[in-house]
Amino acid sequence: MADQLKELGWKEVNILILGDFNSEPVSETVRSILREEGDWKFRPTANDNDDSYTTWKTRKSGTNRRVIDYIFHTGEDELQCKEVLSIPSDGELERTHLPGFRYPSDHLLVAAKFRFDLPDDQLPEPSSSPFEWLTNFQSLRHLVLPSYIIEGVSSPPLGSASHKRSLKLNALHVGCGTSTVGESLLCLREKDAHGNQLQYGHVVNVDIDKDALDVMQHRWRQRELRTQKLGDITLGVIDWRYLDFKSEESCRLALDPLYHNFMQLSPCHSKKELGGYFDLVLDKSTLDCLLCSETDVVSVFLCEVYRALRIPKCKHTSGGVYVLVTFHPLEFIQQLLSELPGAHWDIEYEVIKRKADIVNTIDALEVDEVVPGKNHLEFDPETYLPPVSSAWISGSFCPDEHYRKTITVFTCRRRINPKKEEAKQTYTLDRQLVREHIEATCDKWYQTTSPMVTNEREAILREDFEKAYLSQQQADSKVREEVALDLKTCYELMFTKEEKQVLPYDYFIEDWEAFCQNRRRGEDFPRDGMTIKTVIDFLKEMQ
Repeated sequence: MADQLKELGWKEVNILILGDFNSEPVSETVRSILREEGDWKFRPTANDNDDSYTTWKTRKSGTNRRVIDYIFHTGEDELQCKEVLSIPSDGELERTHLPGFRYPSDHLLVAAKFRFDLPDDQLPEPSSSPFEWLTNFQSLRHLVLPSYIIEGVSSPPLGSASHKRSLKLNALHVGCGTSTVGESLLCLREKDAHGNQLQYGHVVNVDIDKDALDVMQHRWRQRELRTQKLGDITLGVIDWRYLDFKSEESCRLALDPLYHNFMQLSPCHSKKELGGYFDLVLDKSTLDCLLCSETDVVSVFLCEVYRALRIPKCKHTSGGVYVLVTFHPLEFIQQLLSELPGAHWDIEYEVIKRKADIVNTIDALEVDEVVPGKNHLEFDPETYLPPVSSAWISGSFCPDEHYRKTITVFTCRRRINPKKEEAKQTYTLDRQLVREHIEATCDKWYQTTSPMVTNEREAILREDFEKAYLSQQQADSKVREEVALDLKTCYELMFTKEEKQVLPYDYFIEDWEAFCQNRRRGEDFPRDGMTIKTVIDFLKEMQ
């Protein structure tokens, strides 16, 4: 690749090569990359040492700990590696090492931060253009209107015919990134049946990316400066806060001050627990991202979402609303949320088309006035679609024409716990029970919907083994079900090309040795080969 770039005239260019090489530092593969030859000289992000590892598998036959994942880079002056993600200490791993619940892959994440040291006149200007990669605000607007969020809340008129008042809601936008959804929420204006104004009075945007938070805060200040007049409309408060759901301390620092103030300003709240400040928690695929990490983080996230929601005043009214926009299969999320231990909420959903957006301008602020009676009629009817199944069907990846073009939006409306008195309603969930529920739901879902051994795959395996029996002229010597083929042949027949990239032959042998020891068979167990029955049992057990 480097030589081809040179032929094209790219002589002063920095290159990053990264991935799972399945090769240790002393291998010829790695040494060939690090040779000081040609115009490009590659170096690793960190030197290998006795304590380094990117995979650590433990089998009953022994432990295999080694470095096989790398980031190689060129350049010494312009491109500099400033920081490398540290590897977990031995105590942070589970007893079985990798994979595990905390680190669910058999490889660790390899990550590094690089810095370009260029003259000021060559530095690109930082982009402050927000990017609505999931879907734009307009496609979700009908689900976050104040009237929809307080649906079912029966309250007397806030003001007389001559003196109307304003009902202000609070919203928490989790995983905000560079989305302008928070800005759009703050600009919404509605009127209820009594003529009182409904709006969002406080919007809190939280994210782990400090740079994104700085960009959005700067953008908001620019929009305020460009706004000359909003008539007699007063905007609420919007802020951006750092929050890392992996850290309990981070959650408390970001949210507890809000809860404390809320409790002090609400004399009717005598609870010792903190929470219940928000009428809306909006999540655009943050749960999706966390479901790809440790279950501990997912449990913290869902517990914090539930804690944040306003508790209903009585059993006839609804509380805060969790609006989740997700890519995950509908049935999976439905089971995850509806059976969440200790949670009491009504769950609805709809499937909508994605409408990504790039906001290239920083305009003056404008009020988004909602026209009564048209909240649900002003949207494109093609937006609403029937539920779609997952692209993963029976263990095979089968995307249709709607794959990644649609998203499911869940609305979880908090209710009173009927088993507790109204004065004893709680904000918090049992985190341990929530974590166990998440693990059980994930295990059941993927074992059911994406089994490694489907009927179709088993039929193909039996046919391939039949051909192998005939080619080795073993078909008549024994009952075919009892004929064992050598391990190398079995490996070639059992796995697809893509699966072999993830599971090299030496890893397969490790799994096979563990399988044999778990079976505890006698000496007649063919450890140097596999029958078709053993192949099926092996795949099911090792999934």
